[in-house]
Amino acid sequence: MAKMLDGPVPDGARSVSWPWYHHTLTTELTLDARTLLEDYSKIPPKDVENHVYRVRDKAWGVFPWPCIGEFWFLSFGLAKHPLYTTMVLPRLRSGDSLLDMGSCMGQDLRKCIYDGAPADKLYASDLFAEYEDLSHDLWRDRDTFPKNHFLAEDILADNDRFLQGSLMTKLGPGQTDMIAINMFMHLFDFDNQLKVATRLLRLLAQKPGSMILGSQAGVQEPVDEPLKPPFDKTEDGKTRTIFRHSTQSFINLWEDAGVAAGVPLRPISCIFKTPKATEASAEGVDTGLEAEEKKPFTAEDLFSMHRKTRANRSSEQETGRLYFSVVRN
Repeated sequence: MAKMLDGPVPDGARSVSWPWYHHTLTTELTLDARTLLEDYSKIPPKDVENHVYRVRDKAWGVFPWPCIGEFWFLSFGLAKHPLYTTMVLPRLRSGDSLLDMGSCMGQDLRKCIYDGAPADKLYASDLFAEYEDLSHDLWRDRDTFPKNHFLAEDILADNDRFLQGSLMTKLGPGQTDMIAINMFMHLFDFDNQLKVATRLLRLLAQKPGSMILGSQAGVQEPVDEPLKPPFDKTEDGKTRTIFRHSTQSFINLWEDAGVAAGVPLRPISCIFKTPKATEASAEGVDTGLEAEEKKPFTAEDLFSMHRKTRANRSSEQETGRLYFSVVRN
């Protein structure tokens, strides 16, 4: 079993009674998502919601990630990044390659294509090979999206397996111009985040300006958090934790990863945004921050903090989203 999961699906995890399994689409089906499903995928407007429910339930059967239950595959994380229109799209249009790490249903890549990026240098990678078929099912582009551009890979596999895996053998180290990672790294504890960051840096093209960018859940003060059931235990019975970063701790993580990977980096950019930025936004508009009101990925129902940690944190501690870019020097 993949090290990323440390065992099989926990007992009861596929129950649809968990608070992060949403039975009805509300604000998750944003104007952007509906537009893509209707214009890119050519799904009749009256059929969009049932189409989404059907694909979501198939994905829930693969693995019941809270993000699947909450329809996060309808959220275009990369398009919300401050550099998307000014740097990512222009570079894609000029021929740069992009790897979407933790791609889920490939929603960010389809958004890039819809916005004018050529598809031939877009790559997706996620843990489950089934996501390739599900992404084609969701976006109805089996005949048009490039073949063999989905790389099923466990980014936390042991070294021998990782070196023989698709990221290292099909893409190869030092070959990728841009890597996007959205709402992904905060799934891990600190040590595994450092491992992920180091491996991704080694995939970057060995030229100045190649970059990793994305977003993840963040806090004002860094904190190590144990998970609640059903994802609270590893296969050997240990408590599973995740590490939530502040802007500075996340910058420090990438600086350490750069040293470990032997990759020179420019000063790292990381900004923290809170849900307050969306208070004036219309319902159903994909501003890029509205979902944080539900606590990204887990609706906060999945997380439980140590009492000691909670007591030491300010009552004003806010959760939000970290937008970052890591650029090779």
